[in-house]
Amino acid sequence: MKKLRFGFLSTANIGRKNWNAIFHSGNSIVTAVASRDLERSRKFIRECQAETPFETPPVALGSYEELLASKNVDAIYFPLPTGLRREWVVRAAEAGKHVLCEKPCAASATELAEMISACRKNRVQFMRS
Repeated sequence: MKKLRFGFLSTANIGRKNWNAIFHSGNSIVTAVASRDLERSRKFIRECQAETPFETPPVALGSYEELLASKNVDAIYFPLPTGLRREWVVRAAEAGKHVLCEKPCAASATELAEMISACRKNRVQFMRS
C-alpha cells in the first residue's frame, strides 16, 4: 500500500502530536520538515525520531519553498501561527499538495474561504486537525 507522504511546514512544538498520529496511522509517513533555519529542522527531526522513529528519517529543509517544491511530499501539515497560514496554504494548494491545518485554520472566515477555494481549484484535500 502506498503511504501518504507528509511534509511539515514549521517546527512548532504542536507538530510533535501530529508526528505521532501520522506514525501510528499506518497509512502515512513524514518525509520532510521545513523551517526557515535548516538546523532547526534537523533538531526537530532528531528529537521526534528519538521518540517515534520512521524507518526512513524525514529530510530537513531550510525553506518553506523547498517543501512546496518537493516531489516526495503529497500533503503539508501547517502548525504555523494562525495569521500566517493563508498565504502558505494557498501556495501549497497551487503546488498540488493536500493541506492539513491546525485549528483555528484561519484568522477570519474570509481567509478560510480563500484557503478552501484554492484547495478546490487545485483539486487537493483541505483537512484540519
